[in-house]
Amino acid sequence: KPSHQIWPCDQCWAVFHLKCIKSWIQRCNSAGGLQFDWACPGCRYHRVDLMPKYSCYCKKLDEPELNPHWLAHSCGDVCEKDRGCPHKCPELCHPGPCPRCTAVGGPGRCHCGKEYSETTRCGDPKQWSCGAPCGRTLSCGLHACKARCHQGPCPPCAERSQESCYCGKSEEMRLCGHSEFSCSKPCGKLLDCKEHFCERECHPGDCGTCLRDPVRWGDRCACGKTYDCSHESARARLRRFVGVRKRCSQPLALCNQLCMKRHERCSHLCEKNCHEGSCGQCEAKVQRECRCSRTRREVVCSEVGDVTCHQVCRTKKTCGNHKCDVVCCEGFNNRNHEAHICLQVCGRPLSCGNHTCEEFCHLGNCPPCRVVVHEPIFCACGKNSIEPPSACGREAPYCQEPCAQLMDCGHVCPATCHQGEHPLCYEPVDR
Repeated sequence: KPSHQIWPCDQCWAVFHLKCIKSWIQRCNSAGGLQFDWACPGCRYHRVDLMPKYSCYCKKLDEPELNPHWLAHSCGDVCEKDRGCPHKCPELCHPGPCPRCTAVGGPGRCHCGKEYSETTRCGDPKQWSCGAPCGRTLSCGLHACKARCHQGPCPPCAERSQESCYCGKSEEMRLCGHSEFSCSKPCGKLLDCKEHFCERECHPGDCGTCLRDPVRWGDRCACGKTYDCSHESARARLRRFVGVRKRCSQPLALCNQLCMKRHERCSHLCEKNCHEGSCGQCEAKVQRECRCSRTRREVVCSEVGDVTCHQVCRTKKTCGNHKCDVVCCEGFNNRNHEAHICLQVCGRPLSCGNHTCEEFCHLGNCPPCRVVVHEPIFCACGKNSIEPPSACGREAPYCQEPCAQLMDCGHVCPATCHQGEHPLCYEPVDR
């Protein structure tokens, strides 16, 4: 009634009786105090505030009196609430949200600049998204931005193309702007000497002069530890004496020391005798953990691939019902690891009794059956029905009509419409 005191929520604009709201607040707070912790019954907006009082809609007047000349619970004055712009609400004290400001604002344009307006509505943003493709040139300088009109810088170019590595032996689909890459294999390009090939890892730029060139290599052995190898006095210190080298195709002298060059892919040193060419794969023995980190094994450093043990994981999966049976599982003892996401279908019968659960294996009860029945559901006697659509497993409609079916004894069932077997017959008979 207009004479009843009310409280309007300033979030969902629902209106409640003031005495009901006060009762609600008191039930939500057991301890006393000036401030109360509660939520609006309509929108559940959380508040910590004093006990609400009866006031008009614009909060200017407490305890407004009922007046036939203006709206109930209104003070009759101009609202003047802040609407987020320089202009206050010009309407009379009113319920609900204030209407949008109709004043005209300054010019505006979309983020990409395709749309422009000389005037905007007061309170509206001066920039917006027109929804069209941005079209600005990306940082690669080759392609245009395909994202919808947006603020801020454009994302990196997502175009891909087939590109070759520096040495040209491998091809990959690469993102625009990242076309150059190394395949990590030996370069293999013919050097200027026309005798040897580049042994460096796939690299940009020129391969340079031949490493074995006498001027560049100097008068030292293949491992670089022994110098003055062309003198006769060095013959006793060398495994292979070659004299004075004049061409890169001539072999290098070999000393009696170990190579001890560092391998490119690890921190180990080559333990071969002084030799020509690359050191090859590292043969050092190292201890490595298996995938599940339960055992360690000695392997060759250059061996590629994961080290595995023979122990079964047995960690419970995310469903809590099954255990992982993978040998040497990388997610051992971590139930939330991606390897332990249970992908088995539940398969338990649903409450409808007609279908099985198709969710992934889970704890707790299965969800209700989602199958929709598009046929009428009749009671046992067929006189009452529920029209489709209906949820699968829904009970037959309640019917008070007599069953009227003949029982095995020959008498008519005296009970009302029912499912299942008939009750016992109590009809008196002569015997």
